[in-house]
Amino acid sequence: MSWVMPTIAGLFNVMETVTFIEFIEEEALQAVGLGIFMALRQRNTKMAWKGIIVYKDVLIPHLELIWTGIGWASPATLGCFYDFIQACKLNAEIYMELATAMAKK
Repeated sequence: MSWVMPTIAGLFNVMETVTFIEFIEEEALQAVGLGIFMALRQRNTKMAWKGIIVYKDVLIPHLELIWTGIGWASPATLGCFYDFIQACKLNAEIYMELATAMAKK
């Protein structure tokens, strides 16, 4: 029975590590998202598209890979990060639409 508490502590460490990895990736998405937003506000479509490409082609797939690969190891945050991924995909669509419309003007 002495193995129970160390095992539980180990499981919590795994959960914390997975959540931290997902959180860092989330921060990268938010940082690039802010850059895209700022570029669009300044009507700088060149920089907006640079950000959009990294956002949708690199960062979102990377978070999805983390989520599908090890996200199950942190069940407390599984749903939250799924929702965040869906929100980022929608943001990418919105950013692309705005950048495209802005370039036509």
